[in-house]
Amino acid sequence: MTTTEAGTKRERVFPINKSYLYFNLNCLTVFGIWNPYKEGLKYWLYRIYSTYFVGVVMITRVLSLAVQAMTADNASQFLQDFSLLAVETADTLKGIAFLIHRVEVLELSKTFNWERHLSSTRQMTHYRNEVLTNSLHTSKKFTTTIIIALIQYFTLHFYRTLCQSDHKVENLPIGSIPLRYFFILSNFWVAFICDYVTFTSLGLVAVCHDSFIMSVMINITAQLRLLNFRLEKCHMATITIRSGDANETSSRIHFECVEKEMSGESLVLDPNEELVNCIKCHQQIVRMVNIFKHMYNKVLLPQLFNSLLLITISGLQMILGQQGNLTDSLVACGFLIPVILQLLAFCWGGNFILVESDKTSYSLYAAHWYNNDKIFQNNLKIFLGAVRNPLIVSAGGLVDLTAETFKNILTKAYSGVAVLKNVND
Repeated sequence: MTTTEAGTKRERVFPINKSYLYFNLNCLTVFGIWNPYKEGLKYWLYRIYSTYFVGVVMITRVLSLAVQAMTADNASQFLQDFSLLAVETADTLKGIAFLIHRVEVLELSKTFNWERHLSSTRQMTHYRNEVLTNSLHTSKKFTTTIIIALIQYFTLHFYRTLCQSDHKVENLPIGSIPLRYFFILSNFWVAFICDYVTFTSLGLVAVCHDSFIMSVMINITAQLRLLNFRLEKCHMATITIRSGDANETSSRIHFECVEKEMSGESLVLDPNEELVNCIKCHQQIVRMVNIFKHMYNKVLLPQLFNSLLLITISGLQMILGQQGNLTDSLVACGFLIPVILQLLAFCWGGNFILVESDKTSYSLYAAHWYNNDKIFQNNLKIFLGAVRNPLIVSAGGLVDLTAETFKNILTKAYSGVAVLKNVND
C-alpha cells in the first residue's frame, strides 16, 4: 500500500518518484548545464541557451583568463589570474564529466528512490522522514553557504578591478581577448555590470556543481543510515505500534513510500524476508557508489591537486598583501574561503560514507542473529562478508576522500606557504 496521506501534522509530502537531487539539478538548470526537458520547443530553446552559456560565457572566459595570466603586469596579478584559471579549468573538466554522463545522473536520481518502493514498517517510515529531511536541509544549507562565499569573493575581486580600471572598458576582463569580440560594449558601467554578472555566473556554475557532488554523497550517507536501521530491526518477528509512535514534528517532511499493512496495533514480520531486503538495499547503495565513481573518479584527482595549489597561492597572496596592498590580501582571503569549502565538501562527504558504511557490520551484530533460524544465520554470515570492508570514495583510485586527506592537504599547503615566504624574504 502506498502512503499518500501525510497525517494531521504533516504539511509537506515528498512524492515517491521525486528525486532527492531536485534542488541541485534546478540550480544547474538556471545556468544551462542541466536540460530538464526531453523534447519539444522548450527542449530546443534550452539547448540554444545552454550552447550560448557554455560556448560563449564559459569557454571564452577560460581563454580570457589564460590571456590575462600571460600578460599580467606584476606577480600579484599573475597569481590572481592563474588561480582563477586553475579553478575554471578544473571546474570545466567536472562540467564535461557531468554533461557526458547525463544517463548516469538520471540513473543515480532514480536509484535513490528505490528504497522507498521497498515495503517497510511505520517505524521505518518515521525514521526515514527524519533522516531524509535532515539530508535535504543539509544539502540546501551547504549550497546556500558556498554560493554566498563565492559572491562575496567576486564582489571584492571586481571592487579591486574597478579601482584599477580607470573607468576604461579595455581595462576590464571583458575587454580582453577573446571576450571583447563577443561582448561589443562601449559604455563602461554597462560593460562592468555585464562583466560582473557573467563572471559571477560562471563561478556559480562551479559551486552548484560542487554542491551536486556533495548532495550525492550526503544522500548516499542517508541511505546507509536507513540500511543500518533496517538491519538493527530485521530480527523482530512482531512489532507493536503505540499511539505515540505516530506523532511527528510539523517541520519534518513526509516522504511518500510503501508501507506494510497492519492488522490492529501489531504487525507480524518475517525476519528472513527483512534480512533479504537489507541485502538488496546494500546492493543498491554499492551501485550508487559505483555510478558516482564512474562519473567523477578521474576528475576529482586533479581537483585535489588544484585545491592544494590554490590554498598555497592564496596563503602566499595574503602574506604579500599585508606587506603591500591590503586590498590584494582581502581578495586572496575571499578567494581562500570558497576553495577550502570546496575541498571540505569532497572530503567531508567521502568521510561520512566511510564512517557510516563501517557501522553496517556493527548493525549486523545487533540483529540478534543467535535467536533466529539457520537460514537467517547463513544469510547473515554471507552478508557479513560483503560489508566487512567499508565503502570508500577515492579520487583516481589514489587518494581517499576522507577527513585525513583534508587535514593532509591543509598541512602541506601551510608548509608550502612557509617555504615560499622564506624564499621571498
